[in-house]
Amino acid sequence: MPRAKKDAKLLNIKLATPVYDRLDEFCEETGMSKTVAAEKIFTHFFDEYFKRPESERSIFQHNAKE
Repeated sequence: MPRAKKDAKLLNIKLATPVYDRLDEFCEETGMSKTVAAEKIFTHFFDEYFKRPESERSIFQHNAKE
């Protein structure tokens, strides 16, 4: 019986090669797919980000040069 599809959205992003290489190494080491790894990494980051008071979130403002 096939797995139930999860509610999901597609995200296409371009990563700097060193970041991609680290993600790839992480996935090789943990056995996670890039999708699962990215979901876990994003979730952890957002959980920590939203724990901060809004006044302390400013360090994460978008920088056009990144």
